[in-house]
Amino acid sequence: MDDKNLYGTAEGLDQRGRFSEFGSALDAAFSSLVKEENPFFDKVADLWPKLFPGLPMKPGRSDSGTVVLYVKSAPLLFVMRQHLARIKKALSSLPNAPKRLSVRLEVHQ
Repeated sequence: MDDKNLYGTAEGLDQRGRFSEFGSALDAAFSSLVKEENPFFDKVADLWPKLFPGLPMKPGRSDSGTVVLYVKSAPLLFVMRQHLARIKKALSSLPNAPKRLSVRLEVHQ
């Protein structure tokens, strides 16, 4: 029987690629992802409990000068909006803060 498909002749498993199992391919793909270093966001994450004790939100990620804060629900997001100006002012005063800093809220469970 001729082993052809739409794109031509199928190759043997040892010739297809370097991974024989899907899990090993996923491990290699995830380990090759680049983690962006952001010392300012790392400092914000470390100092968050001291800077804003009792606020039910936490720093989630940083995206080109925007600090995204995670809250657990939409009603809580609505209530926490009033704190954004104070948070932005405090974060702007930290060392190595970006010149154009913005703060945004997102629901994240």
